[in-house]
Amino acid sequence: MLHKVGLAIPRAAAVAMNTFAELDLPVLEDFESKFQKCLTLGPFTLISQNPSHTQDDDPHGCLAWLDKQKPSSVAYVSFGTVATLPPNELAALAEGLEESGVPFVWSLKDHLVSQLPNGFLERTSTRGFIVPWTPQQQVLGHDAVGVFVTHCGWNSVMESITAGVPMICRPFFGDQRMNCRMVSDVWEIGTGIKDGVFTKDGTMECLDMIFSRQERLREKVGALRGFAKHAVGPNGSSTRNFNTLAQIVCKD
Repeated sequence: MLHKVGLAIPRAAAVAMNTFAELDLPVLEDFESKFQKCLTLGPFTLISQNPSHTQDDDPHGCLAWLDKQKPSSVAYVSFGTVATLPPNELAALAEGLEESGVPFVWSLKDHLVSQLPNGFLERTSTRGFIVPWTPQQQVLGHDAVGVFVTHCGWNSVMESITAGVPMICRPFFGDQRMNCRMVSDVWEIGTGIKDGVFTKDGTMECLDMIFSRQERLREKVGALRGFAKHAVGPNGSSTRNFNTLAQIVCKD
């Protein structure tokens, strides 16, 4: 399927992507040399933001819990709707979170809660909040969140950048490994988990690194956030590209 996609997209009138031009200009220049039109339209999360939220958007009360936490102190943990940690890594991540003392919100499916270490829920009840689903964009945008522990799916990376939150990455498959490298080595707005596998000590090291360098990391991710906001503004690259796409789609 990927091979067929690779053969087809250079023939397309335009290729539209959920990113913004300033995020990686060398890659974009390479795409522009291969595609008829390469149009960055994102980040979609900024374009589709809904200013009015109701209690139905947050059925488990994540935001109310975050309201009680200190600014930039909480680790938000989520690996999307597809990827699932193996039991040994799930336990290691839990042990690292517990030992670190860092407050956390963890989006964890109900059937996986039983795989957590015995007594973990009770021991972390005063500083941990585990729910089966979170309004991720709103959680990342909350002042209390200081780091995003993520599988590094592209949508999650975009949401973390637009919220100005550094990342700890544990990629699983597909583009996630490449995204992780961009986060840690190119943009320098986070780190990958050591050897790509959660261990108790590795989790604690990553958390310590993020929170000890938080000011510098937030400065870097904040710069990218600024570029993203400008891109979707009235004179931004994504807005101009959207107008170009509209002309292509509506052309007689």
